[in-house]
Amino acid sequence: MLDLEAARKIVSANGWLSWTPPAFQQEVLDRCRLQNFKAGQAIYNVGDPPGGMYGLVAGGLGIAIAPGERGPYFAHLARPGTWFGEAAAITRQPRLIGLSATRDAQLLHLPLAQIDEITTRNPAAWRLFALVLVGHVEMAIGACDDLMLRDHVKRCVATLLRLAGCRRASPADLAPVEIEFTQEDLASLANVARTTVGSVLRQLETLGHIEQSYRRIRLLSPEALRAMLRD
Repeated sequence: MLDLEAARKIVSANGWLSWTPPAFQQEVLDRCRLQNFKAGQAIYNVGDPPGGMYGLVAGGLGIAIAPGERGPYFAHLARPGTWFGEAAAITRQPRLIGLSATRDAQLLHLPLAQIDEITTRNPAAWRLFALVLVGHVEMAIGACDDLMLRDHVKRCVATLLRLAGCRRASPADLAPVEIEFTQEDLASLANVARTTVGSVLRQLETLGHIEQSYRRIRLLSPEALRAMLRD
């Protein structure tokens, strides 16, 4: 488990906070509390009252949505450096998504009262908080675009890359990315049959692009997967 100082370094170097000025970063980090969650534990659920923001430091998060008659159901995975909770903090409306730990996880929690203190002292800070929302909108637009791919193999590959946080670029350290989900999850997200997902994953494993284990997949070559989308 990481200590508070190590957690601060991770979220300062990755994701939303890394896009903001150093003074704002420090003000946010000084007000955060480090929290631990066990695999399967909910951070919050769809429809919960508004609250503060959470930044993933270590582990993984599954995101659930329930926008229509169905759900909640799995929609995305989060990587370290990702923050959530900005929509409810801005609107003071119930949570639009649910978060749960896919493995033991550590998160920084910025309480709602602390967000209010920051924005009361500096109203322009709302623009920096809104950057989180913009990032999520961009991701959602990209997911919609990927779902319009006619080829089912490309649709599955694009979904895998999105879940791993490698849709547009690979991690800076070039290490394999491991993600946790079931074949049923991927079938639902890529809008294909489970048998189709199984066939695609076996094909990708034969090519050496991924490794499979129980409820987990390691992406060995995100660049090769992205090349498949360009062909």
